[in-house]
Amino acid sequence: MADPRTGPEGHVGGGLDLPSEQRRKVEELAERLALYRAKYYAGEPLVSDAAYDALEDELRGLDPTHPILGLVGTSTLIGPWQEARHEIPMGSLNKVVSVEELREWLGRCDELLSKQGAPPIDAELFVTEKLDGLSVELIYRDGRFVDGITRGDGEIGERITPNVALMRGVRASIPDTRPLSVRGEILLRLTDAREHFPPGRTPRNTAAGHARSINREFRQRLPFLSVLVYDLMGAPEVATEHGRLELLRQLGFSTPLAYLGSVDEVIAWHQRYSEELRDNSDYEIDGLVVRANRVDAQAQLGEVNHRPRAAVAFKFASPSKVSRVLEIRWDTGASGRVTPVAVVEPVVLAGATVQRASLHNASLVRELGIGVGDEVLISRRNDVIPYVEEVVVKHGEPAVAPSTCGRCAQPLQVEGEYLLCRNPGCPGLVEGRIRNWIDAIGALEWGDKLVEQLVERGLAHEPRDLYALNVDNIAGLERQGKKSAENALRELRARLPLPLPVFLAALGIEGFGLQTARLLIGAGYRDLDRLLKASEAEIGAIHGLGGIKAASIVRGLRTRADEIQRLLDAGIHPVAPAEAGPLAGKTFCITGTHRRPRKELAALIEQRGGRLLSSVTQALDYLVIADPASTSSKAVKARQVGTKLLSEAELMTLLGGARAQG
Repeated sequence: MADPRTGPEGHVGGGLDLPSEQRRKVEELAERLALYRAKYYAGEPLVSDAAYDALEDELRGLDPTHPILGLVGTSTLIGPWQEARHEIPMGSLNKVVSVEELREWLGRCDELLSKQGAPPIDAELFVTEKLDGLSVELIYRDGRFVDGITRGDGEIGERITPNVALMRGVRASIPDTRPLSVRGEILLRLTDAREHFPPGRTPRNTAAGHARSINREFRQRLPFLSVLVYDLMGAPEVATEHGRLELLRQLGFSTPLAYLGSVDEVIAWHQRYSEELRDNSDYEIDGLVVRANRVDAQAQLGEVNHRPRAAVAFKFASPSKVSRVLEIRWDTGASGRVTPVAVVEPVVLAGATVQRASLHNASLVRELGIGVGDEVLISRRNDVIPYVEEVVVKHGEPAVAPSTCGRCAQPLQVEGEYLLCRNPGCPGLVEGRIRNWIDAIGALEWGDKLVEQLVERGLAHEPRDLYALNVDNIAGLERQGKKSAENALRELRARLPLPLPVFLAALGIEGFGLQTARLLIGAGYRDLDRLLKASEAEIGAIHGLGGIKAASIVRGLRTRADEIQRLLDAGIHPVAPAEAGPLAGKTFCITGTHRRPRKELAALIEQRGGRLLSSVTQALDYLVIADPASTSSKAVKARQVGTKLLSEAELMTLLGGARAQG
């Protein structure tokens, strides 16, 4: 009887065998990744780190055991340097990109340790910044620096000792005569990049190119490269990662920031880095390295795929994937700005299916040379807006910007990097102004489709028209009914009267948002008539505005004067924040996600005389935050300066008390 597992020519089926089409995709991805790796380690990257990671994740999803996923560094050594074998292999790390994946990794580690009768590691984790530079091994003999070797393939690298010796942070001698191997990262600090290096390349690529160069001009800049070290071999008496880093510091080395704590503290640090610390760092980091602090636990856990099981790279979330451009559209927005948008093959990013990604402006389209058929890297910045970050593989002809508006066919104007439609009757501008009004006042029942239909039917030409609609006007539209029409109209009118800052922001004047409106009111323009009569010089004298912004504000208000009067005639009268309200003199800042929209909370505060600030300062009385026990950067700063933290429920209690007093 034939073995049911055996296919043609004795091939054993099942397991991880792939369908032929999927196998072709795997082979294509592997070839591209091999090329990108070789160029990356030669200091001549063809794609960004984000694009490489996206392609590697795609391959991992198709064939998680593919050999290229287990490679470390590169075996392709290019240049004049000698090959050198590492005394201790310089391995790579597995990565996690979410809290769930971090906890899963930790659970596997603790389970394995438990089977060996060893204590768990989750309460004692050692964390360092994951430095985005060129890995290097520094070798010391009799207290003297004798060798500097790049990572290469983890076993064999390049001996670039003369160059490394010139770099900042490399000790010529140390107060320890044992044979020591120190592992670190060659970095270019951002301040040094701006001051001493020509622009155009990323700090990582600049550091890699200079570190391996024999060019005299390049070598003159080597003292402006820095080496941060984070690992040490040759000191067996040190029983923890924390102890290793302390010894490195005692020997005179510079190290990255490090932390010791529980898994919950690791997650909190990762959040702080994502929100604040990463942006404020003077060198590039792309995650945190999380390790078991105990060296004995590391030995017990061993390796998986030639990578230590006791450590992972906890990468910063930057959801991105490679997709193919199907079409490039030019959308006319509320201000008349024409924005190019790439329609792409659907990809899932941060839990959402993305089919459209912004190209920002015509200048970026020219710079990328993007066209239909190109493979591009799509990201969701701040997990919200999909953007095209780069062209990964070019296939199509570069797109050409239009000369006329796609909505009204009127000629477009070029202003700097942007294309603009200046036809006030353009349906795109009309829809945009109405959507801006809806968004600013926080009327959630009014979706884009409803606004689009109202404009198409000629039922709305400007925000004033919304207040003249009746139930039958809306109920007769596609996907609408009497109930939804009643809800939409009720919500619209429930927002009245509008606070003056909201009214001004809702007009959609270019460069005139809610914060600018609050600045004006804080400067004494608490009456619409007075503001409409103000001159550019008077507005420009307000701290935080200036002449250019003032000219835009005055020009915008005068251009929209007739429309403003029609709103007033329709009974849409803005009200100034109450000077003597129950919250007068109190300042609030709203952060995070709440049950009610921020705009609604802000309006309630301002109606009772409170004032909104955009950041935490000593002048702030209340920080409204989803979780008052949060360890976010704003929460930490608020506690430092004595600001009271309020949950949404506590804010509503305060507002209720204020209403009762008022």
